Amino acid sequence: MSVRCVRAPAGPFLTRRAIERKAFTAREQFASRGDKAVRAQSMRGRMAMLGLYVRQGSPWLADLRSELLSFPAGLHDDQVDALRLVGQLLDRINAGRQPQPPELARHEAYRPASEVMPDDDWKTL
Repeated sequence: MSVRCVRAPAGPFLTRRAIERKAFTAREQFASRGDKAVRAQSMRGRMAMLGLYVRQGSPWLADLRSELLSFPAGLHDDQVDALRLVGQLLDRINAGRQPQPPELARHEAYRPASEVMPDDDWKTL
């Protein structure tokens, strides 16, 4: 499991807590460049192209919608900031590939009758 850390000051605390709990993870810090509106642009573009799918009737949907529509001038922006981090992670994920069906190997002890006796035309299949 890999945890992505945003701020460097949290690093020593997280390391100490991981040692205490014996729960070790790999961490990678993101560099913060620009203000929150600039950092949210990658997720904004992704949402403009592909949309944002959320479960209908979710109890937090009204709050999320309110934050998204009032960003960056709104009072609350925690959910927008979390979506921005998701956007940064999605930019780093490689697209999956369709798995190839496995080749079924014939058992070596068995061969088709046509390979064993090609001139035997008296057999019917």
